Amino acid sequence: MNFRIGPRNRNFGFVVFALVLFSTVHGTMAQNTSPSPRRDINAVLAAHDRELLTMPDVVGFSVTTLGDGRTPCLKIMLARHNPKTERAIPRSIEGYPVIVEVTGEIRALDG
Repeated sequence: MNFRIGPRNRNFGFVVFALVLFSTVHGTMAQNTSPSPRRDINAVLAAHDRELLTMPDVVGFSVTTLGDGRTPCLKIMLARHNPKTERAIPRSIEGYPVIVEVTGEIRALDG
């Protein structure tokens, strides 16, 4: 059998080669961009506690879970509704979801 590669077939071969190369590189990049293991949530909170407390009306924070009871998250507690602060609080910190709750002022108990 005699097979000749004409100009059209050369371009087709190049396109196939480029697609294979792209899918290989893209697959490798996708594997390399997978999220790495997160730091412990308590370490994340400790690393960000000072910056959170400098925000207006933030009175505290805690480690808790989302409504599903399984997903760990950070809860930021506010003394009162403050739209500017609520917009400034990130939706997640180092991959952990953040929820905001208005708790009112928090005071230490006299003992």
